[in-house]
Amino acid sequence: MRDKLPQIQSENGSSFSWINWAMFYGSAFFFMANLFAAIATYPAYSLAIGSSPFQAGLQNTAFGVTAVLIRFYLGPIMDRYGTKPLMMLGAFTFATTPLLLLLSPAYNLLLAARIYQSLGLAVFLPGMYTLTSGMAPPNRIGTYLGTLRIFFNLGLLAGPATALLIIERFNYNSWFIVSGMSSLLALALLAVVRAPAVRSGSVKKISSWKHIMEALSVKQIYPIIGGIAIFAFSYSAVISFAAVHIETAAPGTEAAYFFIIFGAAGIAACPGAGALSDHFGRQRVAWPMLITLGIGVALFYYLPLWPALIFVCAILLGVGIQGSSLVFAAWLIDICKPGLRATTISLQENTIDIFFAVGALAFGLAAQWPGLGPAFLVTGILTVAAVYPLMRKSAAAMKEQA
Repeated sequence: MRDKLPQIQSENGSSFSWINWAMFYGSAFFFMANLFAAIATYPAYSLAIGSSPFQAGLQNTAFGVTAVLIRFYLGPIMDRYGTKPLMMLGAFTFATTPLLLLLSPAYNLLLAARIYQSLGLAVFLPGMYTLTSGMAPPNRIGTYLGTLRIFFNLGLLAGPATALLIIERFNYNSWFIVSGMSSLLALALLAVVRAPAVRSGSVKKISSWKHIMEALSVKQIYPIIGGIAIFAFSYSAVISFAAVHIETAAPGTEAAYFFIIFGAAGIAACPGAGALSDHFGRQRVAWPMLITLGIGVALFYYLPLWPALIFVCAILLGVGIQGSSLVFAAWLIDICKPGLRATTISLQENTIDIFFAVGALAFGLAAQWPGLGPAFLVTGILTVAAVYPLMRKSAAAMKEQA
């Protein structure tokens, strides 16, 4: 029976069945659903157990900052010893964190649990991309990353909604039990995934810092990281302040419709963007996707004049954010050595986390002055304007590398 399953040949000569891919994508879905649910619900839980609003935000900040710091160390570790073992450890932290919170509704325990849980955030996301690139055929990495992003976004749609429904109908403890069980399912699915073997001696036994510096020695990485920083900044602004801007700039317009179309457009764009980048090249798809994002952000300024633009913005932003995100990831995988993939993708994830935080802060200040509309307009214009110098720098680095 096993021999009849369709097989896919990976770059290292191993073949992986569709069943193997299904287990992997299922694991990614359950992990991402719990990740986004935790981000959405733990601030409210913190307030419910008596913390201050500052403490409620602090636990999410501690979660993200700790993940960024330890990812610098663990990315190279994944390159040396394989991604799957650390990904399983990350899934384990997500399975056990909700169970820890069942012990006592105390803020100090919540903060400690979130720092502990940050290990999962640090390793699972870069691990997903690295493992996908190792299992996929070399000429179809973008296509398989596009499929991965579908399950990534389905987790975003399903996780917070399910968590809030369970909390509303029952209580937080009921959600913690469901979260622990579904994270355990993510761990179980990942455990049966057949991953590429780590080649003995393929990675130098050097410090994590030297590993990072070796990844950064590739000049092509800088314009790509620049593009990633831009989309992360804009993504943060959209997620954090789109609803607020829609309510003030287009009264009577339902912000929920924007997010539904935004999510659906992003999911639809993932397989297409990945496949197009496989066929035409990463640079021919990544930069147009970033321009699409910039136009979508800038059009937010004109909502008071034409409220129906909300639907155009939702489509452009969904396509631009998800398309540029996965194509930049595939491009990083293309330019780095196989033994530096986890390190390089960890740099991508840290860039996203850092500029996501900066974007929320900057637009929070813009809400005071000069206003969200002008801030969206300036951000969109600068995004489009930045594409040309980044594209030139990328082309120059490619020529020099050749």
